[in-house]
Amino acid sequence: MEIISDRIFWNQLAIKNMTNTRIDKTLGRYKSREFRDIMKKWIPVFKDKLIFKTDLCEEAFGEDEVLFSMSNCGSSIFALDISEEVVMKANIELKRRGLRQSYSVADVKRLPFKDNSFDIILSTSTLDHFNSRTEFLESILELKRCIKPGGAMVIAVNNKWNFNFFLMLKLEKMLGLNRYPVQSYAPGRLKRIVESLGLTVHDCEIIVHVISPLNSVLVLMRKFINEPILDKISQSLIFLSDRVGKILKLKLFTGWFIVLKCVKNN
Repeated sequence: MEIISDRIFWNQLAIKNMTNTRIDKTLGRYKSREFRDIMKKWIPVFKDKLIFKTDLCEEAFGEDEVLFSMSNCGSSIFALDISEEVVMKANIELKRRGLRQSYSVADVKRLPFKDNSFDIILSTSTLDHFNSRTEFLESILELKRCIKPGGAMVIAVNNKWNFNFFLMLKLEKMLGLNRYPVQSYAPGRLKRIVESLGLTVHDCEIIVHVISPLNSVLVLMRKFINEPILDKISQSLIFLSDRVGKILKLKLFTGWFIVLKCVKNN
């Protein structure tokens, strides 16, 4: 019953996303680039690897996609989502681009794959959208089961120390603008949880430096300002946020995501 109710909830949210802009296109491209850059930094060779991504929201609805941009890396790419609507929309976009990847409907807490199936697992922001810590732990253990020994898991979750993001999220909840569950983690706590489940953390980074409510402002402005002009404005604002965020002493408080590279030893 839990899986069915979760699927209904995320399907309803997906249908809503089809008629609403989820993320501004310039911000989405920046987010996509940040994830692809950290993947290239941590995993220099993708050729002949089996890659698995834990949801398809970005590929279905935004310019923040990651998998389409990785299509020429010489890997076999698999992904799933609990929502049939999301998978359907992602497959439509996949075909429109003329790409070949394998998408399916499933729950990340109960993966339909054999043990030791993948060389690389990417989770851009799936594991921070559960209702309980138990579900979070279950999903990590499932990913661990499916990664090959020595394989790399790149896991991203919302950054607890980004107070600006946290306050905006609380405001959205109060106004009824955000109905889905969202958790945030501090880097140290996230590392301890992952290591307690038998994974080794090799790297930790904080990425996507965006000062809230930049996304909401840009989405609203696109309704009133000429698009080429707004593109230049948004690029400048994102560049400024990125530069400020990547100052060593500030990035912990400006980054949207905590990202870990975890390795399964056996």
